[in-house]
Amino acid sequence: MRMRHGSKVCLTLVLTGVLILSAVATARAATAVPVSVLAVAPAPWQDGIAVLARVESADHTVLAAPVTGRVRGPFLAPGAVAAGAIIARVAVPGLPAQIHAAQANAALAATDLHRQQHLARRGLVARQSLDQARVQLQQADAALRALQRQSDQAVLRAPFAGTLGYLVSAGTVVYRGTPVATLLGRGQPWARAELTPRQVRHVTPGMTVRWHAGDLHGSAVVRSLGQSARSAGMVPVYVALPASSALLPGQWLGLHFALPRAPAWRVPDAAVVWRGAHSEVFVLRNGHARAVPVQVLAARAGTSWVRGALGNPAQVIVAGSTRLQDGVAVAVRP
Repeated sequence: MRMRHGSKVCLTLVLTGVLILSAVATARAATAVPVSVLAVAPAPWQDGIAVLARVESADHTVLAAPVTGRVRGPFLAPGAVAAGAIIARVAVPGLPAQIHAAQANAALAATDLHRQQHLARRGLVARQSLDQARVQLQQADAALRALQRQSDQAVLRAPFAGTLGYLVSAGTVVYRGTPVATLLGRGQPWARAELTPRQVRHVTPGMTVRWHAGDLHGSAVVRSLGQSARSAGMVPVYVALPASSALLPGQWLGLHFALPRAPAWRVPDAAVVWRGAHSEVFVLRNGHARAVPVQVLAARAGTSWVRGALGNPAQVIVAGSTRLQDGVAVAVRP
């Protein structure tokens, strides 16, 4: 009888313990915060520096009047012009009349030579008359070509593509050598940007950068770095641009310097909790939410790249994280 009574007592204690544990588990389940989790793993991340730069070029020329005369219009609109575009014409007094007279003289000499050749075939003129007519035609053609070259020289053309600016107005009388226009060209262009001393530590000569200007984009190479930060605390960086690009001197463009790759975590934006200026991500560890401080590197399209000791692999809490505190019990929703 005593054995049976002791067994009953032990059984009663065991059942009581089970009920207590069950009640504790039920109480914990009732107070646990429901959350959703997502398994994440570190992946390579490439940071970058984005700055504005201004296009510059060594090709700068002043177009001067090649002859004395009056500058004719109309002018081109100031701005971008293509290589070979006619910038201006200088009208030389009396030159058109001289060209017209030379053309008539050359035509007369050609007609006379033709007549002399016809008579020579019939034996009606001496060989000397035929040779003289041929020489007269050659002289008339040479005089006409000389005047035409003078007329061609009176036309100012852009030697290269660039940005045009006029120094005189149409109708101005100019002498040979008088500046008429300026042309800032695209030959051997470069871009000048300014970076902070901290940013410059990540930039080296020969480094490839990406540039964009509106719908134009391409790649370039860092040519050199400035040796001081005297310009408002910024260091100049010079980037060599391709000579075949459509960029114009004075134009602004965006530069992107890609920095070396480093590990980072790619998490949904909902997983990042901001506490003032600080950010953190909650991870699931042994049924509890643990707050891990993180540095947000970038965020776009609903995704954030962060750095922090999340663990590997990590169970990141992505829903219900705003209601959490470090160490609170959580229940994972299916």
